[in-house]
Amino acid sequence: MQAFHFDVVDSTNERAKRILQSGEIRGPAYVLAREQTHGKGSRGREWLSPRDAGIYLSIVDVREPPPLCSDVTLTDFTLAAGVACAEAIAGTVGVDVKLKPINDLFVRGRKVGGILTEAVIEQDRARAIVIGVGINLHEADRPLPEGQPPAISLAEAACRLITSADVHRLTEAVIRNVRKWSAMVWAGECETVQTAWNKHRTGTGVGINH
Repeated sequence: MQAFHFDVVDSTNERAKRILQSGEIRGPAYVLAREQTHGKGSRGREWLSPRDAGIYLSIVDVREPPPLCSDVTLTDFTLAAGVACAEAIAGTVGVDVKLKPINDLFVRGRKVGGILTEAVIEQDRARAIVIGVGINLHEADRPLPEGQPPAISLAEAACRLITSADVHRLTEAVIRNVRKWSAMVWAGECETVQTAWNKHRTGTGVGINH
């Protein structure tokens, strides 16, 4: 798997798309940065990305969907990434993460991370799927607009220091799990993904089913 590590980027998703367009990405790849100056959230919101205070990661999948997956949507990949992140965080840091439609990661009612999935379209076909993941690791200044849920870091949630070894293991687990769950989407196993997502969802309301 190709790896691209950066000190500072505007957005890992945007950098990943530029690298893809340059021809440097030839297969599965990821882009990882210590800081984002214009991190991207859903609906055009900014994802605050203080230096070394979070995981800022984009995973690129350049496989084209087979006929079986002609009805797959970006939502399916977002749900898959949510499950992947929840499992990775629980397995490496021991924090129980809940998922909120469709792309938010929550701990005790506070936002700890988010997912942004984008498609790179060429000649009316998806050339690649780019899955951006942001996870708050450490306490930092993260001023949010009024009405947004308060942020929390994994260090706060776990009540302990998140070490560099923890970060390394968590990053590897997120990449591995996103690839595993995304492969299920490509294979047409979207109902399995939705069922897994619903098990992690926050609250007791109606789950995802589309």
